Amino acid sequence: MDVDFQVIKRYMDGNEKDGDIERILAWFSSIQDEESLRREYYRCWKEESAKNPKMGEYDPDLILGKIYHEIRLEESRSGIRKHAKERIIGMMTRVAAVLFIPLMIYTFINSLTPGMTAKSVAYSEIYAPPGTRTEFLLPDGSGGCLNGGSTLKFPTQFKGRYREVELKGEAFFDVRSNPREPFIVSGTTMNVIAHGTSFNVLAFPDDRVSQVTLVSGKVKVQAKRPGQVQNLGTLEPGQMCAYDGDASACEILSVDAARIVAWKEGKLIFRNEPFEEVVRKLNRRYHANISIKDERLKAHPYMATFEDETLDEVIKLLRISAPVDVREIERERSRDGTFHKRTIEFYYRNKN
Repeated sequence: MDVDFQVIKRYMDGNEKDGDIERILAWFSSIQDEESLRREYYRCWKEESAKNPKMGEYDPDLILGKIYHEIRLEESRSGIRKHAKERIIGMMTRVAAVLFIPLMIYTFINSLTPGMTAKSVAYSEIYAPPGTRTEFLLPDGSGGCLNGGSTLKFPTQFKGRYREVELKGEAFFDVRSNPREPFIVSGTTMNVIAHGTSFNVLAFPDDRVSQVTLVSGKVKVQAKRPGQVQNLGTLEPGQMCAYDGDASACEILSVDAARIVAWKEGKLIFRNEPFEEVVRKLNRRYHANISIKDERLKAHPYMATFEDETLDEVIKLLRISAPVDVREIERERSRDGTFHKRTIEFYYRNKN
């Protein structure tokens, strides 16, 4: 089945017409394997880029991932008929299995393992590809936003005394109030317990320090250790709990919560932050491989605000506003026509 690139483009631009979603899904679900899908999409992109020189560079994970997110988010908002919704979810599940991009894969329990009952809970999982931001809506009406490179797992229905979700990465939560059923965000090294409030959780598994920042209301923070939990404290608005799981050390700080959650609007705000932290956030935002090649640069304090700039624009600003020399390694092309992540090296620039 041939794909009409303009159908995808107008859908991504928010100008879709009746039947566009079905056409896109039918095209994706007709592709039998990941390699052929990427090859077909690359062909379409190449033809379109020849007509429009201003098109961005080819990034299949980002482009295809955003399409799936947009489609699924649109369906969750639009309240389409049940049978149509089930059909679309089924198609998307098959597509995601082909692509190995678990973007809102709905996994339903069809067979029971020993000890399980018919009341076993089914879970949904959302994955936001690097460089994207994804809004989500939970079964209890709570919502929020998932940052790039993050995964959120939650039951399709909250049952029992708690509303618990599992987070790997960063997310902002706006929790619907229910004093009888606390809302729990379970991270790798900590739990966040809330009733009705808004807060940000930064809990990437490969980060030594996890952070919880409270915007409104109150939350309780607990450290997770093998076989036990430890209360770290209750936060007030404008406070952050930073917990070092390796050292079992906790610090509660007063912060600018609006700056911490500015990523939801596409902003990166740095206020005298170590350059090493700046690079870590840039890597996650732009799905790049940026490294610091001079120890003097890692602790250099940096102040700036970026808002939806491209990586090239950010690098230009860094050359002006920081003592940085930049070296970019030529990207290698894969057999399917895609490129590896951009590899960029930062060096300390001495003053003349």
